[in-house]
Amino acid sequence: MSLLTGTLIALAKGALTSVIGPFVEEARDAALNAAQDTLRSTVAGKMSIEEWAGIVAEGADKVKERAVSEKGLCFVGGKVKLVMSEDTMDTVNVSFQLYFLDECEKWQMADADTNIPSSKFTVEALNELQSKGEITFEME
Repeated sequence: MSLLTGTLIALAKGALTSVIGPFVEEARDAALNAAQDTLRSTVAGKMSIEEWAGIVAEGADKVKERAVSEKGLCFVGGKVKLVMSEDTMDTVNVSFQLYFLDECEKWQMADADTNIPSSKFTVEALNELQSKGEITFEME
């Protein structure tokens, strides 16, 4: 298993530990499958910020779809965030947060984050991350 595969699987697993009840195992399988399918379809090597955000968003979308269709949660919004490590500049923290309301109008959140080696990003992506510090994409 490559470092990239392990990173995506860790991200998918981490997201699902925050989802409650029996939904956790089913959602974990869906997110892991989405991460593996995405990995197989991408070209190995360095990727842009948008490409990384797309990979993370695809896994988050699977979690969102299942939470809405199987648990009746109402999706309110979410975000994908990329942040350059301030300490070493060797990693980029990639995370997502999904926000839901349940039938009792209580907030529920599914989130995950993982560190990806800077070597997996293009030079342009790293320059943009260094200059902005944090890049966030809204999810609908």
